Amino acid sequence: MEPIIELKNLSVDFRTNSGTLRAVDNVTMDIYRGEIVGIIGESGSGKTTLISSILRTIRAPGRIAEGEVIYHCKDGTTVDLLKLSEKDYNSYRWTEITTVFQAAQNVLNPTLRIKEHFLETAMAHNSKLTKREILDKAKELCAKVRLEERVLDSYPHQLSGGMKQRVIIALSLLLEPELLILDEPTTALDVITQWYILDILRKIHEESGITMVFCTHDVAIIGSVVDRIAVMYAGQIVEYGKLEDVFLRPAHPYSRGLIRAVPSLRDDISKRAAIPGYPPNLLDLAPGCRFAPRCFLKEQGICDGITGNLEKMVSLGDNQQYTLCGHWKEVKRLATTD
Repeated sequence: MEPIIELKNLSVDFRTNSGTLRAVDNVTMDIYRGEIVGIIGESGSGKTTLISSILRTIRAPGRIAEGEVIYHCKDGTTVDLLKLSEKDYNSYRWTEITTVFQAAQNVLNPTLRIKEHFLETAMAHNSKLTKREILDKAKELCAKVRLEERVLDSYPHQLSGGMKQRVIIALSLLLEPELLILDEPTTALDVITQWYILDILRKIHEESGITMVFCTHDVAIIGSVVDRIAVMYAGQIVEYGKLEDVFLRPAHPYSRGLIRAVPSLRDDISKRAAIPGYPPNLLDLAPGCRFAPRCFLKEQGICDGITGNLEKMVSLGDNQQYTLCGHWKEVKRLATTD
């Protein structure tokens, strides 16, 4: 498989009055062209900060401390996005890499009609397009996200939350990008609208083959749409692999805990259990595994929280699943009995 993005030893720091907080810590992972990758984890785990690094939207007091973000262009060349000037990076925004931000409805300018958002976006990034070409493309995209053409003449306040979210998705596809990053695209929407949005995204992916990165804390939602999944905890990716491997045979205690917490219609809800405790204070990390205070392996005396901690993720042998836990065999064994 051909990668479209390679993250190499990526770290992001935030300077605070109490010290430096490392919100993303030494993340290395590949995103392959044409797939949908999910990033899951509790609020504060570093998901949004990670994708903000790719988008170069980290602002003071945050900074990208180290690492590389290698983008593979369609012509076979590669470029480290972190080494580009702001002007040079702008040539990739919206044309190659685009995003749907969390609470994207707030992105729309309330004083502009929807069609004016399409016109301004296109003209800012591709001045060769005519007004007629832009509006024709906007109509086509509105149809793809199941919006009537009349929406283009509406103001944002005249649309529902779900309609505004679909407008943003259509707007992100305007210049036919290669990579679409979605940060909690279904947040604040009712359950029916959430699944409606997901169905639209699946259809768009099937038709265009666009690569997608989907960030959410909702494990139940992400399982229906992604090919591979990265699990984040306390700024680290603790597991990464194919969806079915991570869901059915997790190799990290945190992944197992997340999956066991999701309610199911097929079994007794009493079997579901929340992960005990709270995430660690990133300004005051104890030595060893960051999940250890909440981990069943430590509770059962299988791991001391130090020797089972790995500095870097390891492959489980087939280069399809990676984990940060040295006791992954025990985790997998227990997962088969859940």
